[in-house]
Amino acid sequence: MTQLTLSQDILTGITNLGNQLNLSVNELLEQISQGNLTVINTEELEDLLDVRDAIIAETDPDNQERISWEDVKQDLGL
Repeated sequence: MTQLTLSQDILTGITNLGNQLNLSVNELLEQISQGNLTVINTEELEDLLDVRDAIIAETDPDNQERISWEDVKQDLGL
């Protein structure tokens, strides 16, 4: 077994994250190392969710009416 030294702040953060997922620190790190959990940058996640929402909106039958770019510019006062 290899020892790892963490600051108290980092250990607290990892412990809190594990608690949110109902996992011990060891289980949390094991799940990450096995590829069962992924760490993702929150900005990247927001971008992915925005793309998902746009796809959902485009496929909604109620959103099939197309608006010309000229109408959009006029509505914006451009």
